[in-house]
Formats: sequence, C-alpha cells, structure tokens
Amino acid sequence: MRVVSLVNGSLLSEAASVYAISYAKSIELPLTFLFVDNGLESIEKFQSSLATLEEIAEASGLSFEAVILKGDVIEQLKHFAQLYSIDTLFCATRKQSNTHSFSEKIVRSGIETAIAVVKVKNVSQVRSFHRVLLAAGEKINPHCYLLWIALISANQARGKLYLQNSRTVKKASSKSGLKYQAAPYVQLAGMLKQQVEVVQVLQPINPSLMESYLIENDMDLVVYNADSYSRKTLNQVTDQSCINSILFYPWKA
Repeated sequence: MRVVSLVNGSLLSEAASVYAISYAKSIELPLTFLFVDNGLESIEKFQSSLATLEEIAEASGLSFEAVILKGDVIEQLKHFAQLYSIDTLFCATRKQSNTHSFSEKIVRSGIETAIAVVKVKNVSQVRSFHRVLLAAGEKINPHCYLLWIALISANQARGKLYLQNSRTVKKASSKSGLKYQAAPYVQLAGMLKQQVEVVQVLQPINPSLMESYLIENDMDLVVYNADSYSRKTLNQVTDQSCINSILFYPWKA
C-alpha cells in the first residue's frame, strides 16, 4: 500500500504534493511522486519540482520514490492502480472550478483508489497549517477522517469536525444529533493526543456563511467529504473561498 501524488511540474501540483508528504508520513506509508509524460507537460519543470519535494520528503524521514510513465494520463493511472495498492491519489486542481479540468476527469475515471483533489489558494499555508476543518456532511467517512486526523497529527494542528444535521432544532440534541455519532471519532482523536472540536450545524452549507466561518475561526485548511455534497455546492464553496481545501472522494468498490 502506498500514497501517490501526481506531479506535473506546476506550482499547484508541487503544493498538493506537500500535503501528500504530510499524510504519508503520518500514516507511515511510502509515497510515490508520479509523472505521466503525455507530450504536453514539461519534464524539466517536473524534475525541478521533484528536487524540491525530495528535499522535503527526506527532511521528514519519509520513504519515497519517483516514477515516470509515458502515454495517456488516465490510462496510465488506471494501469498503475491495477499493479499497486494505492491508499490515496493526490492531484491538484485549478483555483477556480472547470468542468473540463483534469482533476474532474480523474474523479470520473473510475480509478480504483480514493482521490484527494487539492485546491490551493494560499501557497504559504501549505507547509505550515495550524487549524484544519473536516466538513463531513451528515456522515463521517472513515477514510476521509483518517486523512484529516493524519494531517492534524503531522503538523500538531487543531481540528474542527463540522457536521451538518438535517433534523429539526426540536429533534436535534446531544443524544439524537450528530455529536453523539461523532463521539467515537472524538475519543479516537483523544487517544492519538489530538485536539478536536465538534461543530454541529442545522442549515445546509452556504458559500458565504462558510467562508465567514473559516475566516472567523482562522482556518488554514478544509477537508471536504465530497460524497456528502453536490459537485455544484463544492465548486461554489471552494471557488469563493480564500482557504486551501482538499476535496476527498472515497473509493467506491
């Protein structure tokens, strides 16, 4: 089992790979920096990015490798996933959503792995983040939770678990609401010596309100469980935000 980060030589893919380094280090898995030469990307830029990433990985004491494949990116990714067990594939996306973006093609490709799509708005916060929010939706996905708690652990950051409850205010309580469901996850975080707080909201996620909440709470990174929100909602929220985000797509067997 390994973590894979797709690197193409761009600053955004380099930044996304830094998150992959933190995650792989925390869960003690090797990391593969993967470049697919499809004739459109610059191998010189990739090698420049790789030198930077290797320096960071070596300083972290992380086991890593660089792999270069040639051909169609989606086909090569699928082939690589068939040959090796991949825990999570990290890839960068543009600051503003585009239905024809390469990350969208990867998500829709059916590749046999979880996918972490990284949208970087502030490069300076990639290597130093102290407050991380998990927007879990109504249900906590275990793999998405693992990504979140691993990033918190790797940087000794503080975590907030943001849960949306569709119940009415009258029915919602600490026992019937999502805080009760989240209790085992909070206890697990405590066992790992990580500080987390559960935030329960009753209204659907709103781009403007979400951005205000993130700024007021001085968040550096948000992990969204992409299974819990529509693509339109996620695009609106992350496009309007000035905060770095990771859209996590759990693998569906």
